[in-house]
Amino acid sequence: MRLAIAHARAETANLARYPAYALPTVAFPAVMLLLFGRQFERGEPDRLLAGFAATALLTVAFFQFGVGIATSRTTPWETFLRTLPVSPTARLAGRVLSALVFATATVGAVALVAFTVYDVEMAPWRGVALGLALLVGSVPFALLGIAFGYWLPPRAALPVANMLFLPLAIGGFLWMRPTDEVPHDLDVASQLLPTRSWIEVLDPIATGDRPLPLHHVAALTAWGAVFFGLAWWGYRRDEGERFT
Repeated sequence: MRLAIAHARAETANLARYPAYALPTVAFPAVMLLLFGRQFERGEPDRLLAGFAATALLTVAFFQFGVGIATSRTTPWETFLRTLPVSPTARLAGRVLSALVFATATVGAVALVAFTVYDVEMAPWRGVALGLALLVGSVPFALLGIAFGYWLPPRAALPVANMLFLPLAIGGFLWMRPTDEVPHDLDVASQLLPTRSWIEVLDPIATGDRPLPLHHVAALTAWGAVFFGLAWWGYRRDEGERFT
């Protein structure tokens, strides 16, 4: 655990030295909520908070895990770290702890905008439950980020992250609830996206207006298992190509 904490401190300090990463990661979802939230609110500020908080965590998962791993794994420093007697689990735990720092900051910024601008009113226990659901629900997307971080070359990671981010956020209806105006086929197709399952789990926790959809919980769990397999396979493949 001490090694994981030490790695987390080093990772966080390294990223904090780059305002080009730290500022957009923390501020981007909150700025989007501030600028465009009124278009998506439709009288449901609690769901708006849940959706943009999920967007914030998706940003961290894709850009800190995916792009971060892809750009660092071919560096001399990363090669040196792999020669040290530190298990991959400890190093991954350190990266996760570092990501939690940025995740807390970016979700906090979103919550600040939601509570001050959009008059979100949420019982403390419901806020805690939403925070836990956001944390647990972000695991599959962190695993997806890790997967393409190990599968993609550094120059491809950022474009792929951008190409995946918006379709998953928009197609999964993170920012607005599907209405009767949405074509039925589009609604059905979005059910196949992991982000749709995530917001369908977050929605009843944030609003309390319907039961928790267990089939979406199961779908999100299945996506997590698939992404874990891809991440582990990618890590072993990268290790086999460069260290054997």
